Amino acid sequence: MENLTVLDDQVFYSVVQSINSAVILHDRQLKVIFVNAVFEAIFDIPKEDVLGKSPMEFLPDFDAIHRDAIQARLRKTLESGKKSPYHEFPYYSPAGKLHYLLAISIPVFDPNEEITHVMSLIHDMTPQKALEKEVLKAAKLSSLADMAYSLAHEINNPLTGIKLGLATLYGGLKKPENIQVLDSVMKDLNRIQNTVRSFLREKKNQTRLKKCMIGIVGDIFDDVLFHLSGQLDLQHIFIKKTFSRESRAIVVDRERLYEVFLNIMLNAIQAISEKGEIHITAKLVSTESGEAVSEELLISIADTGIGMDEAHRTLAFKPFHTTREGGTGLGLSICRKHIEQHGGRMELTSVSGQGTMVSIYLPIADGEG
Repeated sequence: MENLTVLDDQVFYSVVQSINSAVILHDRQLKVIFVNAVFEAIFDIPKEDVLGKSPMEFLPDFDAIHRDAIQARLRKTLESGKKSPYHEFPYYSPAGKLHYLLAISIPVFDPNEEITHVMSLIHDMTPQKALEKEVLKAAKLSSLADMAYSLAHEINNPLTGIKLGLATLYGGLKKPENIQVLDSVMKDLNRIQNTVRSFLREKKNQTRLKKCMIGIVGDIFDDVLFHLSGQLDLQHIFIKKTFSRESRAIVVDRERLYEVFLNIMLNAIQAISEKGEIHITAKLVSTESGEAVSEELLISIADTGIGMDEAHRTLAFKPFHTTREGGTGLGLSICRKHIEQHGGRMELTSVSGQGTMVSIYLPIADGEG
């Protein structure tokens, strides 16, 4: 008959090596006498550096509160003979990688019901935590979209009424200067209504992509600069434009690109207190991806404003992050989403005190339009 002790050892070893949790077996002095392979993977510590030591000896010098809590949990299990409550704690491996761990301690008894060991089962909750963050982020963006959709509906109706009222008054005005003021008001109302409609279109996920020659980028910027001409003159900001004249095509939604360029230009103007420059360029570039080489249109908007430090630059595309009083922190986030819907990408480089450059890459379409 097979030796049951040997068989028990084999079963124990097979089980603890197959489960997806770290297993640590401690003796009554809380010295480690066994760890499984998952322990080494999560804690990033070789078992040779753990065996014969207590947690206080082999755990890295992370938060002392957590080390004390781990030791207290094991000792309480040993003294009470009962399994511990679940204990969640962050853990920084020797390589500096952060894990979120969930642990429980279980007493191990001999045939005489004497406690001989304490076993810790530790599960890595890091992937679950990351998923929870993504779900929360998606929920925030979904709530924002719902709010924007409702707000757009509320704004759109009175805008239509205002435009009709102004159109009725238009014929009764005689002074040229009054007509000019009314024209300006009507243009601003049209811009507001276009913005509102873009929110409504965004909710319905409608895109109006159309193949156009790359010269459309210059046309869109002309419209944006006309809209901003008053602010540019007031702040003495010089605009330098350099656009490619090559006969190539891109697929674009003109209204959405207008929104993107307008938002970036407004950011650039606000970053320049007075007297500065904004350089706008559009040129063809080659991009390598593995062995494949593709062409893209690179659109760059570079300003000589105050720039951003590293901390603010890394958060620039994060929804709801803003450094401007009264800002929503949604401009660049929405812009990047629009560019991604074009199959492109958006990047930002900035140095505090030296200005900011936003780079937009749009894929070149097959054919010439």
